[in-house]
Amino acid sequence: MKILIAGASGFIGSHIAVHLRAAGHDVTGATRTLADARRRLPQLDWIACDFRRDRVEDWLDRLDGIDALVNCVGVLQDGLGENSRQVHVEGADALFAACERAGVRRVIHISAAGADDAAGSSYSRDKLAGEAALKARDLDWAVLRPSLVMARNTYGGTALIRSLAGLPVLTPVVGADQRFRPVMMEDVCQTVADLLAPGAPSGVSWDIGGADAMTMGDVVTEYRRWLGFGGTRIWSVPTWMARPAFWFGDLLGWLGVRTSMRTNSLKQLEYDVAGDPTEWLAWTARPPRGLREALDAAPAGLADRWHARLGFARPVARVVLGLFWLVSGLIALGVGHDAARDHLLAAGFAPVFAELVLLSTAVLDIALGLAMLLKYRVRAVAGLMIATTLAYLATLTATAPALWADPLGPAVKTFPGMALALLMAATEDER
Repeated sequence: MKILIAGASGFIGSHIAVHLRAAGHDVTGATRTLADARRRLPQLDWIACDFRRDRVEDWLDRLDGIDALVNCVGVLQDGLGENSRQVHVEGADALFAACERAGVRRVIHISAAGADDAAGSSYSRDKLAGEAALKARDLDWAVLRPSLVMARNTYGGTALIRSLAGLPVLTPVVGADQRFRPVMMEDVCQTVADLLAPGAPSGVSWDIGGADAMTMGDVVTEYRRWLGFGGTRIWSVPTWMARPAFWFGDLLGWLGVRTSMRTNSLKQLEYDVAGDPTEWLAWTARPPRGLREALDAAPAGLADRWHARLGFARPVARVVLGLFWLVSGLIALGVGHDAARDHLLAAGFAPVFAELVLLSTAVLDIALGLAMLLKYRVRAVAGLMIATTLAYLATLTATAPALWADPLGPAVKTFPGMALALLMAATEDER
């Protein structure tokens, strides 16, 4: 079959795309991050799409020759460049309507367990409305509502779980008693493949869950065991105490920094997201694997342990690096202005030129610091930080070499900053 997967660059969508291609299907991925998708999954054919803007007419040519659609597009919450209703409802319905007009009858839609008005989150309401939009169409549809989807690769909530598992001694967990049915990615992918087979049922809406019901604390503990980090004490953080951190996550979202710690996540943690997989279990021929069984099938490696330990250490390092550059620039424009100008004058700069150099370098420092804090093109910004520091050192060596021997070490202390910037550049990846 020729299958179009909308959202094929995402966490679930990328696994489904690779799985279906390995099964012999002709797979085309649709994404709004076309260049990144082609670089990360070059074995797939790709087309550009944008659920925030695309309408029925935009999809008709893209659906030419397509036999089935799998929709995996989703966003956690409104933010800079993200709109939940446009993506989950309006954009999805435009695609479903286009399938109806183009004769692409088979549509599989990935929703989420706990998609219910009672959950109280815009994510759940919009997911539910997206399901309703599909069910209203004259299509052979199937809706899959997985609980917590686990894979060797991680993103969003699963990346946060692995990061929590990397914390030493005490593990703070919001919603530690919240119950899930962790389902393995291969079970989700195989279900999609089975639903694309001739004679597969349509008009079904199934919760998909793994073999075991587990609390969030259980999942984190299981990951620590797999990673070889030993036991820990789970501290169940009260919702009221955690709420400001999730509000801050919302703010970051509107600044373009995506994080799984946002208020929609917090609301979902207060609602049942285990689902009831009874109907799915009665249909599938393969009993789902439990989390422990799946983890033990492949030993944790160095990259897994690094990822877990860097989960919180890396954001802290990025913030420290950004603040270092931001504050340095602000000091040069404020309380340190006269001292900095005197250094430049002593190095032989003309007064007007010294003021110009001071102003331009301070503004550059502030801009680089803000860009790092806002996670804007981190790799490029880190490279500019290193290049700028080397330029500063070269100028210092040429004009004021005595500063290399200064007991406070203003020149020597730039090297840890360059090393930290190099670490940011080397580890920067969205997915």
